[in-house]
Amino acid sequence: MRKSMIGNRKREKTPVVLFIYLFFTRYCEIIFSIILKYRLFKGKEHQQRIHERRGISKLKRPEGQLIWFNAASVGEVLSIFPLIKILRDNNSSLNFLITSTTVTSARLITDRLPQNCQHQFSPIDTFKAISRFLDHWNPDLAIFIEGELWPRLLLEIKEKQIPLGLISARMESRSFKNWRKINRTAEKILRTFNFAFAQDQKTAKRLLSLGMPREILLGISSLKEQAEPLTFDSNEFKKLKENFSDRKIWVAGSTHLGEEEILLRAQQILYNYDKKYLLILVPRHPERGETIANNLISSGRRIVRRSLKDKISSDTEIYVADTMGELGLWYKLSDIAFLGGSLVNVGGHNPYEPCRFGTAILHGSFVYNFQHIFDLLNSEGASILVEDSLSIVDQIKGLTQSGGAQKIGLKGMKIVNGLSDKSKSMVKVINSFI
Repeated sequence: MRKSMIGNRKREKTPVVLFIYLFFTRYCEIIFSIILKYRLFKGKEHQQRIHERRGISKLKRPEGQLIWFNAASVGEVLSIFPLIKILRDNNSSLNFLITSTTVTSARLITDRLPQNCQHQFSPIDTFKAISRFLDHWNPDLAIFIEGELWPRLLLEIKEKQIPLGLISARMESRSFKNWRKINRTAEKILRTFNFAFAQDQKTAKRLLSLGMPREILLGISSLKEQAEPLTFDSNEFKKLKENFSDRKIWVAGSTHLGEEEILLRAQQILYNYDKKYLLILVPRHPERGETIANNLISSGRRIVRRSLKDKISSDTEIYVADTMGELGLWYKLSDIAFLGGSLVNVGGHNPYEPCRFGTAILHGSFVYNFQHIFDLLNSEGASILVEDSLSIVDQIKGLTQSGGAQKIGLKGMKIVNGLSDKSKSMVKVINSFI
């Protein structure tokens, strides 16, 4: 009979911080239930599927071998799809389970799930929730994407002798510093993995310095480098393309509070200069659309909201695209895109996505989430660093007046499409565990 990680005292001594965490997540589950209820009240949990966060599933486990992929949100989930396709093509009898934590990811992928694939919300990191989840699904292989390192979940997987992988691993500087403060706990957690692939060299060095064995870290490979282009509705594209035919469009994708003021000020200057300029503002969290729109209306700006299906007029200044799953449509419509989360300390969002549409990229200095590819794009003149409203205005004026947007966009597309596919070694390793 398998014992729990807490009950097993015969193994090496558990670090104090980890011991406290494991004790808390076993005997204080009521606190996590209260947190879940609060998140549900705030709209951050799915009301009809909240039981899944407690490890309770209404879906049956499929017969045969099951590979479980655990991801955080939309980008990570979508990056798995090409890998699942390759694995399924090699072995059509394989089944797949994808878990994620965000409501947005669940809504967006429901109709896009590959064949033989199911989705569940990730269980919260408590003993009961994880026990229920693992007992029900009993995966033959568990693979974590990027950096969802929940201690109890990883340790319980290891205790049940389920092979465990970490792919496209990413560890930013801030997370690394935090893990170093509890380095013994970090080492114990990282040693649960049977294999790992880092997203970049910096992450690889950080994982090794925290105690991941060299024989486990098998290479550098990023799933997002090989992800499929974002999808979009071709009929909507044709309709909007016609509506915007005489406008100078630029997109601000996945924006955050704190940088939107800078972007909106830039659009105000551009619009006063030339009424043809139109900003498509895509907030990272669509539920903020109403607040953004109300603030703009109160300041006298001419705006429409996508979620309300407002009619676009010739004098519309800002189009608030507060819907989910349409980022591909906006990148397809525009030759210029500002990537959000880069003027504030968020770390920047996925540059591969606009590059696959040949869209020229503007970004701020906070791009550490994708530092490697941003460095490459900048070195080849395929992206532009901006610092404030005035620099955004200058760059957009220049790009729209000289046709430079298309040139930069094509450079970015060539770079991204030319990245070598390193998934073969990853697939080979995965197949060796099933």
